[in-house]
Amino acid sequence: MRTLPINVLDLASRPAGGTSADAVGGSIRLAQAAERLGYDRFWVAEHHNMPAIASSAPAVLIAGIAARTERIRVGSGGVMLPNHAPLVVAEQFGTLRALYGDRIDLGIGRAPGTDAATTLALRRSPAGLGVDDFPQQLADLIGFFHGGMAPDNPLRGITAYPGLGDAPELWLLGSSGFSAQVAGALGLPFAFAHHFAGEHTEAALDLYRTGFKPSRFLAEPHTMITVGVIADDDPEVARRESLPGLITYIRMRQGKKPEPVSAAEAEAYRFSPYEQEVALARNRRQAIGTPDEVDARLTELLDATGADQLMVSAQAATLPGRIRSLEIVAGLRSEPALA
Repeated sequence: MRTLPINVLDLASRPAGGTSADAVGGSIRLAQAAERLGYDRFWVAEHHNMPAIASSAPAVLIAGIAARTERIRVGSGGVMLPNHAPLVVAEQFGTLRALYGDRIDLGIGRAPGTDAATTLALRRSPAGLGVDDFPQQLADLIGFFHGGMAPDNPLRGITAYPGLGDAPELWLLGSSGFSAQVAGALGLPFAFAHHFAGEHTEAALDLYRTGFKPSRFLAEPHTMITVGVIADDDPEVARRESLPGLITYIRMRQGKKPEPVSAAEAEAYRFSPYEQEVALARNRRQAIGTPDEVDARLTELLDATGADQLMVSAQAATLPGRIRSLEIVAGLRSEPALA
C-alpha cells in the first residue's frame, strides 16, 4: 500500500447472544490474524456503558493481546485521557512497556467514549466534565514519561514507577480541528478518526500540518487515518456483514445504546427513507464492498489526505467477516493501484 504501514483498530465487539469472553477472545483472534497477515499495529478503543462493545479497559485488553502475539505493535486507539489521572495512565503503560518492550503504543483522545451520565460516573465530579484541561493533562502525562515538568507544576515532585523512562510510542487521536492543533503544537503524530468524522478529515490534517512544531517525538508531521472497512469477494456477503453495524449506528444517532444486532434482526429491519440517506452518507466515507471497490476507495482516500499510515476499522458483523476484510486489505499491498 505504497509501502506505508497498515494497522487495525478494534472495539472488542460483542456478538448478539454472546458474552464478554466471546468479545475479548474475538479481539485476540483478530490480532493474531492481523499479525499473520503482516499488519503493523493493532489498537483497541476505549468505550463505556455500550452493550455491544467490550473494550472498556484498554490497558488490560492490550496486555492480553500482547501476551498472545509476538511481533505486532499493540496499543490504544485510544485511552480517553480526561477519564483518567495522567499518573495512572503513565503507570499502566509504563508497566505494559516493561512487560512487552517496544511493542506498546499509547494513543490518547479527549472524548469521553460514552454518554453524559457515564462520563460523570467515570470522572466523579461535574468539575471534570470540561475539555479545557486536556492540554495540561497531556503535558502532565508526557512529563511523567519523560521528565521535565514546569517548575510551578504541583506534580513535579511525583515520579511514575514504572513510567519514567518507559514511554510507549505516543499518538494523539482526534476527530476535530482542536485535537489536530494540539498534536501539531506538541509535535506528536496525529491519527484522525475518518471512520466516524470523515467530513472533517482533510481540514483537520491541514490544521495539523500547518501548525506542526518539531519536537523530541518528531521532526516532521506524521499522520494516520482510520477507515471503516467491510470487504468480501461476494458483494451480497459484504452487504449482510454491514447491516448490523448500520442499524447500531442509526440507533446511536437516536440516543439509544448500541445493543448487539443479530443477523436475523438485521435482515428483517426495514430502513425508513431518512435512515437510508443516513446509511448511504456513512458508507460513502468508508470502504465497503468487493476487493476492487475497497481498493479504489482506499486509494482515493490516501491520495486525497496524503496520510503516512492507514488504520483499518474492521466493521463486519462477524469475526470471520472481520478477518476476511483484513485478508483482502492485506492482499491489496501487492496490487498495482496501491503498490
